[in-house]
Amino acid sequence: AASALAGAARQLARWARENDEPETADRARALTARLLAHPLLAGAGAGVLDFRRRSCCLYYRVPGGGVCGDCCFARAPRSSARGSSG
Repeated sequence: AASALAGAARQLARWARENDEPETADRARALTARLLAHPLLAGAGAGVLDFRRRSCCLYYRVPGGGVCGDCCFARAPRSSARGSSG
């Protein structure tokens, strides 16, 4: 939920900047920061419009997958030679 919220806010802020509405971009960022501070979302990631999750969604394990846009990894982890799950 936190990732989706941050992604939506990022798109809204981008639209606002492109349409010369900096106050709308500022309001989107401020509201998103407040919502991300809610106890149910707090700790899910860092940043607001540059949100980066603290947990992995495991997208990199999907055939042809990689890391998501706000992945906690800089690049997909390598599979363990001994592990059967990756």
